[in-house]
Amino acid sequence: MGTELDADLNLLERMRHARAQLNEEICTASVDQSADVLHALRLESSYHLCEFFFLLKANGFYDTDDIHALADMHNRYLAEVLKDEEKMRRMNLTSERLLQAIFTGDTMPRLLDVWRSSRGSLDQSNLARFLVTIMSTETCRKLVVAFTKAGFLERIRTPHGTVVIRSKGIVEAMFGASIRQLRLELQPGISA
Repeated sequence: MGTELDADLNLLERMRHARAQLNEEICTASVDQSADVLHALRLESSYHLCEFFFLLKANGFYDTDDIHALADMHNRYLAEVLKDEEKMRRMNLTSERLLQAIFTGDTMPRLLDVWRSSRGSLDQSNLARFLVTIMSTETCRKLVVAFTKAGFLERIRTPHGTVVIRSKGIVEAMFGASIRQLRLELQPGISA
């Protein structure tokens, strides 16, 4: 009979193993096996990028023409973080960085137009806005480039100078399979 701490440590070990396994699967599935791409795919932030696209799909955003609700939730969350200086310090965020990541009257229309013109597509700068609390804009850009070279994203430069990205659905499927496998390992009586 194990203790609570033993169970907690076992869960942590299983979660780390699942993350490492997903990471290896992503690297194996990459069509570009160059050192630079594989290095980027192994970054901790790549897990978060996969999770973001998985959550878009899992929450039905790919099925709707309106991403406004997600942008509103994002803005409300950032407004709450901005009120809490201690939380900003713990998260290593500045008010300037958070304010730049809020969807405004200038940036919201572009987010909605891009999404509605090709459901599931995001301007690269708007993706960075959504991910502001977990990675820098530059890290987001580097990951998008690597994920594109790996064959997981489409990245298109528009005539207006913006970059639009769209997932090909690969990382969502791999992330979902990883989460499902972990859940089934932890609750063997539950089937997929």
